[in-house]
Amino acid sequence: MGEDIREVVTDVLVIGSGGAALRAVLSAQDGGAEVLVVIKGEFRRSGATFHSVAEVGAFNVPDGAGDPADDPDVFLADMLTAGQGMSDHRLSGILAAEAEDALRYLEGYGVHFERSEDTGRYLTYQACFSSKSRSHVIKDHFKPIVKALGTEASRRGVRVMDRLMVVDLIVRDGACLGAYALADDGATVVIRAKATIMTTGGASQLFATNLYPSDITGDGYAMAWRAGAHLANMEFMQAGVSLIHPFVNLFGNYLWDAAPRLADRDGRPFVADYLPEGLIVAEVLAEKQRHFPFSSSDISRYVEISIQKAINEGRATEKGGVHLDFIGCDFDRLLADKSRSFGRMWAMTYHWHKEKGADLYADTVQIACSAHAVNGGLRIDEDAESNIKGLFAAGEVAAGPHGADRLGGNMSVTCQVFGGRAGRAAAARAKAVGHPAVDAHDAHRGFLAAFAGQGALDLAVLRRELQERANRSLLILRSAAGLSDFRAFCAEAKQRLRQESRIETAEDRVRALELNNLIEVGDMMALAALNRPESRGSHYREDFPMVDRSLETNIVIDQSAPDGFIRARLADL
Repeated sequence: MGEDIREVVTDVLVIGSGGAALRAVLSAQDGGAEVLVVIKGEFRRSGATFHSVAEVGAFNVPDGAGDPADDPDVFLADMLTAGQGMSDHRLSGILAAEAEDALRYLEGYGVHFERSEDTGRYLTYQACFSSKSRSHVIKDHFKPIVKALGTEASRRGVRVMDRLMVVDLIVRDGACLGAYALADDGATVVIRAKATIMTTGGASQLFATNLYPSDITGDGYAMAWRAGAHLANMEFMQAGVSLIHPFVNLFGNYLWDAAPRLADRDGRPFVADYLPEGLIVAEVLAEKQRHFPFSSSDISRYVEISIQKAINEGRATEKGGVHLDFIGCDFDRLLADKSRSFGRMWAMTYHWHKEKGADLYADTVQIACSAHAVNGGLRIDEDAESNIKGLFAAGEVAAGPHGADRLGGNMSVTCQVFGGRAGRAAAARAKAVGHPAVDAHDAHRGFLAAFAGQGALDLAVLRRELQERANRSLLILRSAAGLSDFRAFCAEAKQRLRQESRIETAEDRVRALELNNLIEVGDMMALAALNRPESRGSHYREDFPMVDRSLETNIVIDQSAPDGFIRARLADL
């Protein structure tokens, strides 16, 4: 593939172009830095923030619009309760204090937050794990954020290199000096930067059913881990019920208020088959309307447990899911009560689904458990800097504000608050340091050389096998046996990828690198899950179904540690 090597120099490198990235870009430029954005997709048209998986986006602000008793202290208490001892209270406090400023910032660039036709106040609803109605509504999920901030970045003339995959970070003596990237023509690009901001999103493509676009492959987690960064809370990941047919869409938690019917491929109700004695389906569904994500913390867990077990046991439809419908639900009663989220949100939800081919009054849809957002990621401080100097992280790729469970509507706010902090801190660092020399040939002598690809193994086949195994052993149902088997498969798959795969083009090499990242992240998640022998929030162990109060420390993935991880409280590090 040649020795074509190019070099680019900038003050601040931003990897990604979603909500966190764009906020970081604007803040870094406001701080006087020259900024370069690198994205492996198309600028302003790729990534998780741009990818609409629901009719609305939720943006949490404790401004009292939905409940006059709400304020930042109540918001913080909700975060810490949901986090169950696993969040960094310092970062959660920052998020609570700066959420309203983040909303005003977005409004200043034209992002529209819906308002009630009756009162003119912000339209809000009570989202997952929240005690108050504080989730402000953005139509078309979070596309409007990307459009608004991306338009401003383009207006300012921010330099962008898209369709360029960042492969690895350049780290010397504990400091990040930039990154190596792979161009679509196969050339290596060496990017020298005084500060680097990671905003690459999560890793939901690890799973066969997921709510993210195909380019969300854990790249940031994997390359940061290889460079020596610490990652925390990787065992905690949001998964929940989603439509898989006739289109893919998050299934809003408020919809469970209608007690829809669930049936297997043969039309037989199945939830009751997996409930413990004394528990009834109606109680489980009623609890499920409190939150979208799966959580082991309450009886709603049996919704996802029953769905995943039915699928694992061969009761799935030809699409790989189960049936759901609202036929016979008491809509007159539900829609009359505007104090509940169902009554406020149904019209918007119904029309969104109808436009995409599903009439929820009359049609049966298919659902499954799908991977969503990872609650963990790079361990960062108040300035969003990792343990590697000059490497910052914001958005889903970073850990801290969230713990075992995460409030619905918090990730979007996190992107803005910590994207802004990362941008400001990166710009300040760029003023204080220079550009050390970088050996451009390191990329060819090291990591990239492992992907020669002289075998016959189809990359797509190996990726699909990884995803299906992750669905079975890591998505909802976890156990020591299943996690150990999955880790063994990851080790085997990594070897097969490097020794047996067929890599003939530059695009093949990108697919191979993405698959390598997914394998490494899957192994990290399984390592953390295996070493948390309890059930806490989004982490559920069938063999340890209860919380163990002696395990209230974080698992921090650290490749330099003897076991690959350490146990510590994030606030103490």
